[in-house]
Amino acid sequence: MGPKTLPSGAPASESGVMEHGDVSTTPERTGGASASPIVVGTDGSDEAERGMLFAADLALTLGVELVVVHALGMFSQTAGWRVPVAEHEAEATALLRNTWCAPLDDVDGLSWDWRIVQGVATEAVLRVADEVDAGFVVVGSHGAGNSDEPLLGSTSYWIVRNSHRPVIIVPPPDNHRHRRVGVG
Repeated sequence: MGPKTLPSGAPASESGVMEHGDVSTTPERTGGASASPIVVGTDGSDEAERGMLFAADLALTLGVELVVVHALGMFSQTAGWRVPVAEHEAEATALLRNTWCAPLDDVDGLSWDWRIVQGVATEAVLRVADEVDAGFVVVGSHGAGNSDEPLLGSTSYWIVRNSHRPVIIVPPPDNHRHRRVGVG
């Protein structure tokens, strides 16, 4: 796999990344909405990675921290069985840190943190956004959810409808097989 590039086209390099998961490494911020971190949700999907890379590019541009959130519900699907999530928290943490967030390690100058949060994904992302006083919430979308909106999935639709913060929805690449048709 080749090196990652950010949505702006800037190459990701291998230096300048702070330790993650430790709030004490957050750089000092000055006042104003632009100094607030950006929160992005991830579930390990391609759409979530697109959203995360977009959010990383935006965080670099604005000079703010990026906070990546993964939610653990009460149960997860493992080998076809619904099992308590607590049994898989270590596995989910390793996936988040070592696999899903791995592209962020290569982004020069990016300050970022990650959080595993118990609960429904939509509520967890907004709860973390409130905790860190986020300036933006970013969500990748594949547009195949259960909302009435033709280009939003159910997760992104719910976050847009319930957030009191600005929300950025990162659409899929122009691939119509993921999009539902809407008539206006």
